[in-house]
Amino acid sequence: MTTPYDAGLVVLQGAAVWTAFAGQRTAGGMLAVATALTFSARLQAIVSTGSHTSTDRWFLGMGDGDDTTLMNVFLSSGVVVLLAFVTAVVLLAGMRSWPPLNAAPGTPPLRPAGPAGAVSAVALGVFTLGCLCWIGYTLTQSLGGTYGAPLEALLLGRGLLVGLLGLGTGWAWLTYLPLYAVGALLAATRRVSARGFTLGLALMLLPVALLNMCAYLRTGTLFELGDIAPGAALLGRAQTVVELVGSVVILALMGRRGEPVLPGMPGTPGPVGAPGFGAFGMPGPGAPVPGGYQAAPPPPGYAGHPAPGGYQAPGGHPAPGGYPPPQGGFGPPPTG
Repeated sequence: MTTPYDAGLVVLQGAAVWTAFAGQRTAGGMLAVATALTFSARLQAIVSTGSHTSTDRWFLGMGDGDDTTLMNVFLSSGVVVLLAFVTAVVLLAGMRSWPPLNAAPGTPPLRPAGPAGAVSAVALGVFTLGCLCWIGYTLTQSLGGTYGAPLEALLLGRGLLVGLLGLGTGWAWLTYLPLYAVGALLAATRRVSARGFTLGLALMLLPVALLNMCAYLRTGTLFELGDIAPGAALLGRAQTVVELVGSVVILALMGRRGEPVLPGMPGTPGPVGAPGFGAFGMPGPGAPVPGGYQAAPPPPGYAGHPAPGGYQAPGGHPAPGGYPPPQGGFGPPPTG
């Protein structure tokens, strides 16, 4: 049995693979988010499926621990965790700064526009605050109450999981919280990686929030908090609404074309009337070029530059103004 988390993970992984093969610069951030979430989810699956037995049950409604399904999930999750670790190493090794050193810069990458960065940072900040509220509420009600819950139940969902690939509540917090915080920081500073990173988080959250909202509407419990844990129910509904609206806003803003990191670079449109740049975006004669490059000065005698004194034309011919006076007749002057 799968969960809405798995549906969001499939959407995110598919988008990351597509952008990577399409050569989009947003692929780096999406792959980073997909790798982190995949590693976390399958690591939880290894712990839960590997620990479930007939006497120590981690999943609701499942009996003996020698089920072949448990073994298949355990082995496949181990393979996925290994692949995710290799992918993380490759991503870290492939990080490059722009412009490249000792090489001509190409097309500059795009960073988020001002409104997109600010709104996305606020949305991810609200997500982060929601995770912190969940942590504080649960720790207060469970660990500090009369009926304290075991740490394994809070963190890994021992005895509470409803799906073989399900996540414990605390494990989900520990996974999402740093990603939300990093995404908010990248969006606020308008870094190049912010577009792919925040788009990856939004693609993950949108299916999860949408499926949860559909479940609330289908069962008619969206506005019913119940009598057992009304505070937790209120936080759950509020988080679902915020994640649904926030993910749509992030996708709409970050999906738009951003702004070049260094406007006015060669081959890219710069601001109108920028000094030292021509009508086609190329540097003019002698104008400095960003990145440490310098345009070569024009040769003498071109574009209104007079030839310096003593300049000799090719082939040994003297420059104009240095010819000897003309001689009369058709030959040398008479002798004597």
